[in-house]
Amino acid sequence: MRARRRRTRWADVPLALALWVLMAPMDGAGAQAIADHLAACKDEGAGTQARIDACTRVIRQAKDDEDILTEALLQRGVLYELSGDREAAIGDYSEVIKLDPSSAVAYFNRGNVHDQMGEHDRAIADYTEAIKLDPNDPDVFNNRGQAYDAKGEPDAAIADYSQSIRLSRDNSRAFFNRGLAYANKAEYERAVADFNEAIKLDPRDAEAYVSRGAVHEELGNEDAARADYRKALDIVPDHDDAKEALARLGN
Repeated sequence: MRARRRRTRWADVPLALALWVLMAPMDGAGAQAIADHLAACKDEGAGTQARIDACTRVIRQAKDDEDILTEALLQRGVLYELSGDREAAIGDYSEVIKLDPSSAVAYFNRGNVHDQMGEHDRAIADYTEAIKLDPNDPDVFNNRGQAYDAKGEPDAAIADYSQSIRLSRDNSRAFFNRGLAYANKAEYERAVADFNEAIKLDPRDAEAYVSRGAVHEELGNEDAARADYRKALDIVPDHDDAKEALARLGN
């Protein structure tokens, strides 16, 4: 069972505001062209490569406007990440940090990529910087907890998941991840309690049912385990782990 990841964040500047900032110091065809490219860069209905190309055009043409430049770099970093080009994504997030060291989202996103690449110490360093900049963001604590989990430091992970939960009681992923950490420490009753909370918050979470079922097995509660595996299959009929578990328990 693996801890669950949060999605990478897009830049949070509304397009209308970004275009107003862009148009204010400029006029004419050049400003309109950059505005059009930025709109294409942020167009979620377009293809990934087309959006990357549009972001690149903004970056080349808006070098004198740091607000627009950081916006386009952050957008392109996310797109590179989605396309699997992690090194390019890290490059763009790093450029954003150079231009705006107060960008918590750039540290957060770069931490996600480092974690995906197995560079957990670098990920933790980036998440820690993001927390310094925005200590009230539950997602950063959740993700740093996952990096600690990957390093085999469950106590540090549990501390971060717990802080994520304090900041957001409706954070089903943090309950799920803390449940996994407790299960890995053989603290099964605590694990069940966290999986219960995760399921209350997201009743269609097949992974939470499978994970709770596995803990019920460890506790010798085979009937409860079967019920959880069956519920997981109701949600995801081809869930391999649930199928294997039921076969092991004799359905």
